[in-house]
Amino acid sequence: MMSMTTIVLLALATARLTRLVTQDRITEAPRYWLVRRFTAWQGEESLLAYLIVCDWCVSIYTGAAVAGAWWAWHESAWLTWVLGALAFSYVAGWLASKEGV
Repeated sequence: MMSMTTIVLLALATARLTRLVTQDRITEAPRYWLVRRFTAWQGEESLLAYLIVCDWCVSIYTGAAVAGAWWAWHESAWLTWVLGALAFSYVAGWLASKEGV
């Protein structure tokens, strides 16, 4: 059974990974490369291209990956460290955006 702390940790880690895939500058080059490829292949209405930049769309996959990782390795200290780092990163970024930094 998951504790409330675990659920919050997993949710925040999912939010951070989703942002990393869909919005962060560090993943901009591969993201736009994929968008250009899918758009060239399927046209301007490419659902695959949309999938890469849609927070709601990507979050189901990142959430499944985070939940799967927890299910497989929930007793591992390294997983707690990684999920904690992602969660703390998301909270710090969100707070900074509210401060106008």
